[in-house]
Amino acid sequence: MNLTYFNTDKINHLVEEIFELTFSKEDIPFQTTILPLEYSNLTYIISGNPKTVNKQTETDLEGLIVTGQFFRSYQYYVNAPSKSFGLSFHPTALYKLLQTDISKLENKHIPLKLYHKAFYDQINPIFENDITCTDFVKKLKVFLSKATFTTTKDTDTVDKAIHIIRKKDGLLTINELLDDILISQKSLELQFKKIVGITPGKYIRKYRFIKLMRKFESQEIELKDLIYMYNYYDQSHFSKDFKLFMKESPTSYFKKEYPLIKEYLKN
Repeated sequence: MNLTYFNTDKINHLVEEIFELTFSKEDIPFQTTILPLEYSNLTYIISGNPKTVNKQTETDLEGLIVTGQFFRSYQYYVNAPSKSFGLSFHPTALYKLLQTDISKLENKHIPLKLYHKAFYDQINPIFENDITCTDFVKKLKVFLSKATFTTTKDTDTVDKAIHIIRKKDGLLTINELLDDILISQKSLELQFKKIVGITPGKYIRKYRFIKLMRKFESQEIELKDLIYMYNYYDQSHFSKDFKLFMKESPTSYFKKEYPLIKEYLKN
C-alpha cells in the first residue's frame, strides 16, 4: 500500500489534500476501517474497483466518485491491484463550486455523473487519459484555479465558524461558537449542514476526535494525557466516543494493525 500527497499551492482555498492511493498484488486482499476526516472528497478510481460497506450497504467504487461527510467509520475493501487519484475539499468548497445542498451526500459515495452532471462534464476530461501523478496535479490545479465558485454571507459565516473550531481543536461548545459569530443556533445549524454536509455539533465532535487521533498516531503525547487534553472526563467517556466513531472499543482497535489510518492521520 502506498499513499502519496501532493502540494496544494494556488488552490488551497478550495483543496485540503491531493493524493494518490495504490495497492499492489502483494497488498491484497486488503480490508480496513476508515475513520472519516472532516472533508468531502472527489476520487477517481483508475483500477481495482474497491468497495465500501456501511450499515450493510455495499458500494462499488468505479470512475469518478464524490464522497460526502461521514460521521462514523465504514469498511473499505480492495480485492485486486488498485490505483486512485483524489482530492479532499475544504469543508465549504464543494458547496461553493456546485451550489447544491451538500447534506444530501451525507454518509454516501455517489458517482459524480449522477450527482452533478454539469460539473462531471467539466472535470472528467482531466481523468480520461492515462496520465502521471504530476500531470494530474498540474491539470487539476489549472482547472480549479479557473473554476467558478460562489461565496455568500452564509458561506462566510460558516467559514468563520470552521476557522474557530479548528483554532480551538474542537474544544468548544455550540454556545461558545455562537458567541463569536453572532447568529441564531437554528440559522447556524441550517446553513452549516447545507454547506458542509453535517451539523456543527457533529463537526465539532468529530473534529475533536480526529485531532486526538492525529496526535496519538504522530506519537506526540501519551493517550491517557490526550484523553484529558481533549476534555474527555475519564476513560469511560473516551471509550464511549471511540465506539461511536470507530464502531469498536479502544482495546479492540489498538490490538489490530490499521496501516492506512495510521498513514493518513500522520499527514
